[in-house]
Amino acid sequence: MLDLVDLLLLRRGIPADDRELTFRRIDGNASSKVLYFLPWHTPFGIARQIGIMPLDFLACYEMPAAIVSSEPDLCLRAMVALVTDAQRLLAERGGIAGKDVLVVGLSVGSYPATYLANRIGARLCSVASADRADLAIWESPATRIVKHRALQKGYELSHYSKALYGTDPAQNLAGLAPNSLFVIGRNDPFIPLARKNGLLRAIDTHAPRAHVAKLHAGHFKTLVTSSRFQRAMLDIRPTPRPSRWPYSLSGSWDAPVATDVL
Repeated sequence: MLDLVDLLLLRRGIPADDRELTFRRIDGNASSKVLYFLPWHTPFGIARQIGIMPLDFLACYEMPAAIVSSEPDLCLRAMVALVTDAQRLLAERGGIAGKDVLVVGLSVGSYPATYLANRIGARLCSVASADRADLAIWESPATRIVKHRALQKGYELSHYSKALYGTDPAQNLAGLAPNSLFVIGRNDPFIPLARKNGLLRAIDTHAPRAHVAKLHAGHFKTLVTSSRFQRAMLDIRPTPRPSRWPYSLSGSWDAPVATDVL
């Protein structure tokens, strides 16, 4: 039944303006050490309603439209702006150490989430991610319209590869804290098989102490099911079997405050 939602998501349309860099940060509990990066054009209210962000959080970021843009340089600028703001927030809140932070990236949000977690040495919960942002934009059926716009503007895959090199999830794994987690949907129609396999190879090479949870699920169901794993990560402990998820599959809530950021 949930797989039908993937089809609806694919047909929901893509904003006509994919060049907007302004993002929205929702501030939550100041004592929390959890950061959320939401899926592409998914408002906070919807994310909360469908249950994909069950944890008490310090801040939650709605993605700017340009995170998936028909202009490669804007993809990079959008991602860097998110990460810069998150790092500034951690510093302002008493200099929260990276090792104490849990960064949750959902779908497209896994792109800035992985880059941030790797930079600060945080634990990462990456849900429905790909290994490379350039190839994901070029190959995923969810971004077909953006690719078409890019081609009309004279951009090719090589332009995205050049602009985004060094920021791809597969290139930002070595600095992750142990017991990070990657949740992958085997039947996810939005993440091409080659991109899933590329990510798994990169995890094996650069983040062997991370966990991988492979679900028999599409994109939406993977996002929803990840809430159980997110809750478990609040009580995580070291394990000698990093390829398996050994923890039982809960969170609290504070009233959020929204901030629009450019």
